[in-house]
Amino acid sequence: MSRRKKRTILYSSPLVVLAVAIFWGIVKMKSIEADAQSLAKTGQSAIKLLGEYRAGVEKNDAAQVMTCYDDGYASEREGFWREEFKSERDGVRVYEWKQDGIRAFRKNDVADQVSRHLKTIAKLEEGKFKLDAVEQIISTESAVIRSFLWLRGVNGAGATFESQVMFRMWIRMTGDAWKIYKQELLHGETVTGDRRGFTEITKEAGIDFISHHNPTWSQPGWEAKKFEIVKYAIGGVAAVDYDNDGWDDIFFGDGTEPRLYRNDGHGAFSDVTTRVGLPGRLVGVSVGLFADFDNDGDKDLFLGCANGPNRLYRNNGPGEDGAYTFTDVTEGAGLGGYFTTVAAAADYDNDGRLDLYFGRYLDPRTKLPTTLFYTRNSEGNTLLRNDGNLRFTDVTAKAGVREGGLTLGVAWGDYDEDGDQDLYVANDFGRKTLFRNNGDGTFGDVSIETNTLDPGYGMSSTFGDVDNDGDLDVYVSNVHSGQRWYGQAVTFHQYLMTSVKQGTIFEDFPLYNEIRRISGSDWNAFGQRVIKGNSLLINDGKGHFTDVSEEARANPFGWYWSSTMFDYDNDSRQDIYAVNGWISGKKKDDL
Repeated sequence: MSRRKKRTILYSSPLVVLAVAIFWGIVKMKSIEADAQSLAKTGQSAIKLLGEYRAGVEKNDAAQVMTCYDDGYASEREGFWREEFKSERDGVRVYEWKQDGIRAFRKNDVADQVSRHLKTIAKLEEGKFKLDAVEQIISTESAVIRSFLWLRGVNGAGATFESQVMFRMWIRMTGDAWKIYKQELLHGETVTGDRRGFTEITKEAGIDFISHHNPTWSQPGWEAKKFEIVKYAIGGVAAVDYDNDGWDDIFFGDGTEPRLYRNDGHGAFSDVTTRVGLPGRLVGVSVGLFADFDNDGDKDLFLGCANGPNRLYRNNGPGEDGAYTFTDVTEGAGLGGYFTTVAAAADYDNDGRLDLYFGRYLDPRTKLPTTLFYTRNSEGNTLLRNDGNLRFTDVTAKAGVREGGLTLGVAWGDYDEDGDQDLYVANDFGRKTLFRNNGDGTFGDVSIETNTLDPGYGMSSTFGDVDNDGDLDVYVSNVHSGQRWYGQAVTFHQYLMTSVKQGTIFEDFPLYNEIRRISGSDWNAFGQRVIKGNSLLINDGKGHFTDVSEEARANPFGWYWSSTMFDYDNDSRQDIYAVNGWISGKKKDDL
């Protein structure tokens, strides 16, 4: 071979490799886009079908419901729905959905089944039928979906009921519409009661608090230009016996006017905010945390702020008239601040003083979440060591707990029972983190090995012994959306391709690489975890947690801003209270 030919081959080979790589990339990109379009088309078609089904149920019209079924409907193993009694407590009865007379079912059998069930409903107050997942796209005109039926109303016996039922459905295009040609009952529960367990007494109790938006987000220099939704974030609530009289009082954080209501006993409250020395107006209070930071037997108040420095008020204890008051001791306390969203106190170093950890969000003036499922661009969290005399030192870097997520939930607890407090951090738009306390002033991220990473949209976290086995479990509130089907493998691949197109791949790639390290190649499983909803993580006592959310039915549909555990019925078992913050629009097939 001549020297000239060798040079030609030498110089052209990289070009050939590059051309092949570009060609492969284009083909792959087109394939991903086609898959994404197919998923979107199938999902939207399924949503429309389920919406038509729901409309028939709302009208109590079995004939309309049956228009959603294919004439060739055929299921080899199906039975008539039956609500089997499961338990009763405090007037609340729970029934589990079962099937009787399992055999081959055809469309006329389904019609009989639907008609039977609709006859048990006297009045329907709320009806939803959501697409939970597109499990398989068989072809452009056929798919397998998972769907969720949610009904609330009054049954034929006059009792209030709520039913939540999960189905697997096989759907296909018949003529110009999608129809169900096979279905499977996965699980279902109906709860009935008289709605007399609790009585609202807000007005009678004298609590007249009204929340206000934070006006700073609209002022020059503070406009939330990038992440505008932050304008609607308003402070939370704390219950505490600040005056040691045996009655829990209530504090409301707020955009402009935080309020402390004193419990006068017997269901009556009084606004004592300014009377006890707290400010009547303080903009951007997002956290109110009461804790005895100076070890004098009464609880002081830490206020986390969004648009300014955090604040600390010392509880002065009872005065000559027996009334408790507060004094602002912020100056010199070393509290940091800005974009604070949550806080929790614990003695992490076992020196007898309560330390303080607070989470922070991003700066909405200049930042957006980097991704919708793994954001790591927060302002960074803070651990403050209590040095005594209401003075704190920032030890975040030394302790290794800065965190990078948009933190909305923080919980302390000794999950490994080694005598020191560990830390669980719940982040919006992405992963959670379990920090193990090493006992020497530092922490280690053990999220992956303990199976506590949880990639959902985290809003709060709580430690508690759910299964009464002596160790601490974890409950996390997340988002469980009707759009869960979007969190599938093809969607994540499409995000990656979008990063390439928009030139952000070098910024985003470390995040994608970390996801790959966590989930391997199973993007679909990771996507399902992102939008599956709240997580109940059971501690095996050996340093590993198991997610039992689905089995325990602890991940209902909704956007759960907050949650907590407590034994509400005094049966020695921890119950879970979760606050749903999402208000659906007029269209019932939305999120």
